[in-house]
Formats: sequence, C-alpha cells, structure tokens
Amino acid sequence: MMQLTEGAIEGLSNGSGVTDAVLQLVNIRKIDGGSGLARFRVMMSDGRHTLSSFMLSTQLNCMAEENKLAPNCVCLLKRHVTNILKDGRRVVIILEIDVLQPAEEVSGRIGDPTPYTEGQGKGPQSAPVPETRPPLQQQQNRNEVNKGFNRDYAKKAPSAMPSTPGGSSKVVPIASLNPYQSKWTIRARVTNKSSIRTWSNSRGDGKLFSMEIVDESGEIRVTGFNQEVDKFFSLVEVGKVYYVSKCSLKIANKQYTSVKNDYEMTLNGESTVIPCDDSGDVPMVQCDFVSIDALEHRAADSLVDVIGVCKSVDEVTRLTTKTNREVSKRTLDLMDFSGKVVSVTLWGEEAEKFEGSGQPILAIKGAKLSDFGGRSISASFSSTLMINPDIPEAHKLRGWYDKEGHAMDGESVTMMKGGGRGGNENWKTLSDVKTEHLGHGEKADYYTCAATIVYLRKENCLYQACPSQDCNKKVVDQQNGMFRCEKCDKEFPNFKYRLILSANIADYADNQWVTCFQESAESILGQNAAYLGQLKDSNEAAFDEVFQQANFNTFVFRSRVKLETYNDESRIKATVMEVKPVDHKDYSKRLIMNIRKLAAQ
Repeated sequence: MMQLTEGAIEGLSNGSGVTDAVLQLVNIRKIDGGSGLARFRVMMSDGRHTLSSFMLSTQLNCMAEENKLAPNCVCLLKRHVTNILKDGRRVVIILEIDVLQPAEEVSGRIGDPTPYTEGQGKGPQSAPVPETRPPLQQQQNRNEVNKGFNRDYAKKAPSAMPSTPGGSSKVVPIASLNPYQSKWTIRARVTNKSSIRTWSNSRGDGKLFSMEIVDESGEIRVTGFNQEVDKFFSLVEVGKVYYVSKCSLKIANKQYTSVKNDYEMTLNGESTVIPCDDSGDVPMVQCDFVSIDALEHRAADSLVDVIGVCKSVDEVTRLTTKTNREVSKRTLDLMDFSGKVVSVTLWGEEAEKFEGSGQPILAIKGAKLSDFGGRSISASFSSTLMINPDIPEAHKLRGWYDKEGHAMDGESVTMMKGGGRGGNENWKTLSDVKTEHLGHGEKADYYTCAATIVYLRKENCLYQACPSQDCNKKVVDQQNGMFRCEKCDKEFPNFKYRLILSANIADYADNQWVTCFQESAESILGQNAAYLGQLKDSNEAAFDEVFQQANFNTFVFRSRVKLETYNDESRIKATVMEVKPVDHKDYSKRLIMNIRKLAAQ
C-alpha cells in the first residue's frame, strides 16, 4: 500500500513549507466559477487528517474532466500556492500534481483520517492573521529553473519570490489571482500587445489596447482604456518583463480571448506598470498546441494554438472591408506531423512583414478557426505570431520536416468526410448549385467549383473611386480638375480605379453569371486596376486585348450565393470571394475519388 506523507495536511493548513507531499484524493467536486467557468474543489488526506480547502488551478481542469483525478487516487503534490482570504481562511491552490496510483488500483481510503481543525495535532500552530492580509505565500522551488521559451515552464517555480521595486509587497503568481484579493503585485512578461483601437457611439468616443502577460504559473489578459492608453501603451514592449499591480480583476470573456485564465485585468488610475531588469526566469509564452488534423473536430469560431511548417505562401493582396477600409491580406499553408495542411490568413502589418522563404516554422497563439469556404484559421489582432520559435515543438517539427515531411504532399483539413456545408470546401458543379437551391435559405451559402471564363463584360467594369485609404466610394467629376466624394464630403485632385467585373463562368454541366470585385477581378485579368484604367484612357485596343486573353482560362472559384430582392424581383446573386489557379494534381485526386464513389454505387 502506498505510504502517505503524514502531517502534510497540518503543514499545508497552517502555511508551513510542505514540498512533494504524497496525498490521497478523498473527494472532488465541480463548482460554478461564473459565466460558465468551472473550478474543482478537492478534499485531500495524508492518512491522519483530511482537508477540503484545496482548489484545482484551471490549467489542470482537464485532469478532473478526464477522470485522472478521481476519489481514492494517490497523488504527489508537486507545486502549490496558499492563498489567505479576507476572513483568514487558507485555500491551497494546486498548480502541479502527478497521479502516482490511479483510483482503480487503490482498494479504498488509506488509514482512518479525521477532518483537520486548526490547533489539533502535534505540528506547529497557525500564525494569527494580521489586520492587513498578508501576501500570497508560495512554496520553495524543488527544481532548477529552465530558462527560455518553453511551454512546459509550468513545471518550475522560482526559488524565491522577488520584492517589488518599492518593497511594498511580495510578488504573487498569476495563477493565484482572484477578486477576493485587495493587494497584489505580479511580475510577468508581455507576450502580445494589440494596436490602439478606437470606437464612437451614442455614448461618446474612446480608445483601448490590450496585452497578454505570462509568468511561471499562468497567463492573463490586460486591457487599458482612454487615459490608461496614453499612460501605458508607449511604455509596454513585447518581450519585456514588468511589475504590474493595482488593476481591476473581472471574469474573462472567453469569446474574445484564448488566454487560459478565468479572470482578466483592467488598468485604472491607480495601476502601476514598472519595468523589471531581473527577468531571466520569466517564461516567454504559454501555448497549448492543437494538431492540425484535430482542427476538423473543433467548433467554428473557437480560438486555438497551432504550429506547423509553412509549406507555401501567397503574395500580399489588398481588399476592402464592409466599412470601406482597405487591409492587407496574405494566405499561407501550414503542415505538421499529421501530414494535414491548413490554410492560414494573416492580416495587416503581420501580412505585410511575413517572410515565408526557407519554409519556416510558424507558431500562432489564439488563431480563430473558421468554416468560411472550408476549414481554415485566421490570425486576428489578438493573436501572437512566432517565426522559428526556440521551443521543443518547433525543433522536433523542423527535424521531422527536413528528414521526411518535405516529401509529403499534405492533405487539406478542409477535405473532410461527409461533405456537409461549412464543414469542408463544399465542392459543387454549377448544376448542383441550382438543383440544390443554394442561397435560398436565410443565410448565404458558399461553394467551390472549377470553371472556365466564357465571357467577360468589360463595359462599366471600372469606376473612379475616392483616393482615401479607407473609402472606395465613387467620386463625381466636378469638371474643374477636382473629384468629389459625397461620403467623405471632400474634393480631391485625383482618384483611384476600382474593378467590378461581371463574368460568365461554365463547367461541363452548366453556366452562371458571377460578380468579381477588386482582388478576384485582378486575378482573372492578370492586371491591376490602375494599369487597366491607364489602358482604357490611352490604348483601347490594348485594353480589349487584356479581356480577350482572360477568356477561356480555368480557375477554382470560391463563391457566395444568396437570394436577393430588388424592385420586387428576386434573383440569385453570386459573388466570387476568391480565385485561384487550378492545382491539377489536387484536382485530379478529387476526380479520381469521385469516380471511385460512383463506381462503388
């Protein structure tokens, strides 16, 4: 029978140093943490006493949910912190625990333990609680600190918690923070910082920024508004370590962040952010990587951490958002050990500065999973991108790819079994689009097809647009060398050309009229709008030749279809979202697969 560490419960209860205690889990109970968040309360026994004031840290929730932590199992308490509440009660937060003997291998409760009450036993008594609540106490480190960029850093703890610059309080771990604490200081590294965002509504104007910080125990998201943006944004640098204190703590909104913490911070007028020079033992980032083949089974719009080899990368393109703002976009393909490939979209500055030569390892924290036209991921403003990071996962991936992975073609995760809408690329023939009545529902439908350009309507395909970066409204020629934009309420001495191209595409079964906007139209014509505008004004024959050369070329179209009503007339409107050249090898595999399915019938 496993020998428990007698006296450990008494030591944990009165706050004395207890390390590597062998305990038996007597009971575990799930409690609601608010906003759908769950915490697990645990009762432990050392064979002599039991104590129910244990709380599992949220990063260990999976052990309870997978029944690794079950009643009667014997565990090694490797790392913990003891938090003293306002009423003087102590709560032991479990940061790291190993199961030495699973519950099914233990015959029952070890010994005859009784509930521990303060003052009983031979051990030292609990110290009286002073008027001002003492800071969180952390056990001594039992392992040497592993420095650097490593997601396994949760297995280490600092040997001594440093004091803040002012010496007002001890530094506490992020994992121990909760709304019941009134005074705390953390020492953490900034792993991600957003740009400043603004808003304007009926209640007024404002601005905000957010950052993610991490220490050896966990991570948390921090947001600053208005005056705090002016005060802290320029001070904070990604990769640097800071002392942070006196922030507000609230329940985290999991819809907007992948940070694994039940709470998030908000900077206020009393908050302090002070640079820390002694930062060697503070980790760089925390990632919980998901295998690319597992993305098929994750819910759409969820946030995931992924890592893979950049097999291919497209050139930067510009597109216009619904708010008439132009943004940069770049698409690339990632592959990992599973041999599956996922399409990744980068936006803005990240898209413009990404260099994909040499097939680098790319790790993304907090990527958004999408079902748009197939299973893909997008790096949003709150995502963290790391190129060739110095972490074990990246080194293993590089070794595998250089040895054998480079010879694999890779299979897209969008090619899922079942063929349901939104779960894959939804390949259709143009005849299928009509017979299946795509676009007739409440929401638009998306499909992918291989089709050939049979006619391009070049009349009115170009228009003169506002030259402002965030506006593409058609301008009015004032006939005096100036062009007026009604949306911007300004006159400009110039304009920019934009494309709205109507095309008739066909496959073996049917044909369809589609509308192609700037990016997709330029891909079809092989020229940008500015050059086409110059040709139209100076060389009509050359302008016509561009359209002639574009006819009868075959592309892969990803399109959106929706039934729209205009002047009491309803019709299906098809808009091309993306145009790509045909990958004949991939397309042939798809045809062979379809032939085999038909033959099997």
